[in-house]
Amino acid sequence: MAERFHQTGTIDKVTMRQINALTEQAKPPQMSAEDIRTLRLREGISQGVLATILNMSSESVQKWEQGKSKPQGAALRLLSIIQRNGVKAVI
Repeated sequence: MAERFHQTGTIDKVTMRQINALTEQAKPPQMSAEDIRTLRLREGISQGVLATILNMSSESVQKWEQGKSKPQGAALRLLSIIQRNGVKAVI
């Protein structure tokens, strides 16, 4: 995104680099299948409840826990928040 602003002359190269650095630092770490399952069990919620909280399907949560796929984007960010602060932080 910052590159587009730079290309149109909206921001300079230094600002673009600063934005890119900040967004890279803000990315939540990837979570393993075991991390997600452990988090869910720690919070005492089912796959369906976790899916509802994340606005995802139960099948997605199941695939994450089986290691068949990985959460991305908003779901990964919410999982990271839950991991740090508990499920009550997002509901």
